Amino acid sequence: MKKPLIILLTVAVVLGALFSLPMLIGVWLPDVITAREHTLAEQRLASGYSFRVVQYWNRVDFYSTELRVTSPDGRTEVHTLDGDDSKSWRLPLTVDEQSHTATVMLGGGRERKVDWK
Repeated sequence: MKKPLIILLTVAVVLGALFSLPMLIGVWLPDVITAREHTLAEQRLASGYSFRVVQYWNRVDFYSTELRVTSPDGRTEVHTLDGDDSKSWRLPLTVDEQSHTATVMLGGGRERKVDWK
């Protein structure tokens, strides 16, 4: 009776360590396995422009964080905000339509401004 409980507890501790230890350096293990894209912020203007901040495991050097600006005619501009970023779950995005500037606050208080057309 004790042996299955000890095995179950050991497996749980090992799995917990596999998921939590990489987070100490800012890496979420499921991202490393799947390398899916995650939307961290999104905004759409009445003018038809849309803005998405996406992050994905770049399979080389941690995460790539990008701002994608899509114009009303469907063209998309991609701006790399950080090619060596840590994992983020959400990021603030502010768009100033008059000055055509989008501002994203990355982790650690790092501000990135992007001028869009």
